[in-house]
Order: sequence, then C-alpha cells, then structure tokens
Amino acid sequence: MKSKMVLLLATGIVLCSSCVSSQKYNSLEVDYQSLLDDRELLNGQLNEINAERAKLAARNQVLELDMQDVESLRAEKESLQKQLKDLRVMFDRTSAARASESSGMTRQIQHDQEELQRREDELKTRQAELEQMQEAMEERNRRLIELEGILARKDSVVAALKAKVSDALLGFIDKGLTVTQKNGKVYVSMDEKLLFKSGSYDIDPQGAGAVKELGKVLSTNADINVMIEGHTDDVPYRSKGDLKDNWDLSVKRATTVVRVLLQSGIDGKRLIASGHAEFAPLNEGKTPVIRQKNRRTEIILTPKLDELFNILESN
Repeated sequence: MKSKMVLLLATGIVLCSSCVSSQKYNSLEVDYQSLLDDRELLNGQLNEINAERAKLAARNQVLELDMQDVESLRAEKESLQKQLKDLRVMFDRTSAARASESSGMTRQIQHDQEELQRREDELKTRQAELEQMQEAMEERNRRLIELEGILARKDSVVAALKAKVSDALLGFIDKGLTVTQKNGKVYVSMDEKLLFKSGSYDIDPQGAGAVKELGKVLSTNADINVMIEGHTDDVPYRSKGDLKDNWDLSVKRATTVVRVLLQSGIDGKRLIASGHAEFAPLNEGKTPVIRQKNRRTEIILTPKLDELFNILESN
C-alpha cells in the first residue's frame, strides 16, 4: 500500500517538475528520499514483523502441539488416576483379604502350637509314666528275684524237713505212716489203725510214740507251723458219750494229737487243730479198703514265710 503511494507521488512530481520551482523540487526530493527511507524502515519493520509473526506461528504451532500433548497427558493422567484408584480399591480388598487370611493363619498357627505343646506335655507325661512303670517293673523284678530266692530256700527247707521227719519216723513207715512233700509242705499221714481204735479218740501208745518222735524234730525247728487235721470215712458215727457225729470225732482226734505235741515242748502258737469229718476224703470210693484209707490223721508241716509275707505286704 505504501509503495503504491510512493510511486504515485514520484510520478506526480515528475509530471509537475516543469511547473514547480527548483527549490520546491529539491524540497520534494528531500521528502521523496525521506519517504524512501521511511519505506526502507517500514520494510525492515515489516520483515521483522513477518519474522516475529513466523516465530509466533511456529510457537503457536508448538503450543498447539503442546496443548495436544497436555490434553493427551491430561487424559493419560485421568486414566492413570482411575487405574490408581482401582489399584487402591484392589489393594484395600487384597489387604483386607490378606489380613483376614493372616488372622486365620495366625489362629491356625497358634492352634497348631497349642496342639504341639499339648502333645509335648502329653509325651512328657507318658515318658514320666513310662519311667515310673520301668522303675516299678525293675522293682518288681527285684522283688520277684527275691521271692524266687525265698521260695528256693523254702523248697530246700521243706526237702530238708521231709528228710529229717522221714529219718525220725523211719520205724513207723510200714505201720500205717507216710511222709510226703507237696505244695511246699510236708504231710505226715497216719492211718487210724496207728493212732486210734475205731470210733475212739484215745490215742494208741504206739501212735503216741510216733507223734512224740515227730515232736522232737519240730521242737528243734521253731520256724515250722503245724496243722493237725482229723478225717473220718462216710459211715455215720453212732452217737455215744460226748461225741455226736463224725465232726466231733475228727476234731477230738486232732486235739488229742495236739496235746501230745504240746508235751514235746512245742509252742501252742504254732499248732492248729481242725476236723474235716468225711468231707475231705482221699478217695470217693465206698469199699472197706478205701474207707480205711480215708480214716486218717494228717499232720501238715509248713515253713514260716515271714520274709515272703513281708515282701507281699510291701507291695
């Protein structure tokens, strides 16, 4: 626009140069030059403006790109924030689940530990019981060995006693007297014919002699208890005098033998008299021979077992 004005102005000046004065021409020339300078200046400014405008356009383009990036970043930010929110929700749920699971595991672990402790305590208790049982078993074994020793000594004593009694009563062996050993005892069995007449409890002198010989052996062995048992057959006793039946007869015969033994100096505390009548026969038969064998007096010799009884009582 300005260049067109300058051109018109220059044309006008040429057309009018003939009719203007030299001074005015010079003035116009100065103005023209001034206009040319202004034009140069304006062109320079215009170039600067165009350059600045280009810069602004470029910057604006950059800004537009930046705004797109910002929008993209904003959208990405919002997406990330949403993801973060979702993650937090998931984290909270997971934390709650883990806390619950952890609590459950803690309770399970505590239960397992308590169960383990209970079993350990039970094991210790059982181990203590086992040790006590072991000690008790060892003690019982010790006592058993001790008992076996006592029983062995008892058997030895009984065998020795039987030998002494057999030797002392050797002269009566073929006269209705037997000496046997059984159940840890010595049995001296005397037939009725050796000691008493039929139906009587008065002792025969020969039988009294046998009892006295036995008494000599027993008086020197104070650790022997003596039981005297009277036995009859199954024939009912005909009551006469102070005897009513076979019970009376069997007991009377036993006490008669006791009195003979007492005369030998045996302590009465060691003696026991009992009667069995016909109720402990050697044989259940009914023949005269069997009934004769059932009519007997038995003297049962038993070694004292104080040691054994003390051990048993201590159990």
